[in-house]
Amino acid sequence: MLRNSMVLFFIVVLTGCGSMKPQDFAQKQPRFDVFDYFEGESRAWGIFEDRFGKLRRQFTVDITGTIENDVLTLDERFLYDDGEKDRRVWTIRKTGDHSYQGQADDIIGDAIGSQYGNALNWSYDMDLKVGDGAWRVSFDDWMFLQPDGVLVNRARVKKWGFEIGEVTLFFTKPQPAVQAAE
Repeated sequence: MLRNSMVLFFIVVLTGCGSMKPQDFAQKQPRFDVFDYFEGESRAWGIFEDRFGKLRRQFTVDITGTIENDVLTLDERFLYDDGEKDRRVWTIRKTGDHSYQGQADDIIGDAIGSQYGNALNWSYDMDLKVGDGAWRVSFDDWMFLQPDGVLVNRARVKKWGFEIGEVTLFFTKPQPAVQAAE
């Protein structure tokens, strides 16, 4: 009996008592519309920290979003602080009132998204480039739209069920040019 109780205790501790759900944000503002936000140009600044909190990489991403036939295509161009460049092209479809499906070359299968209020949660597996090889990892990716068009993105990265790091990004849209007074 004591052994079963201890096993149950450790399962609860390891999995958490409750996890965040997109529906928890249904009433939060401003409302995040993925297609509306990413259509056109946007830019992100990001970091990757390992599971010990050590900063491993810094990067910027320039993104061009186009919508055609109800498909959002995101052309992401990464520039890392060590000079490395990378590119990922996402295709995203809205599959329901609150659901999305996305694909990219290094994504395994489909990324599944759920959006409510100001939040979007993506879940997907990815072949992440590491040195000359790749690791198959899982992402639990959360985006939160803030006032003034700032989008905060936090993604927990796991391999074999263990967290190996976290990606944090901040997105903005270009501000319209101010007309000079005549």
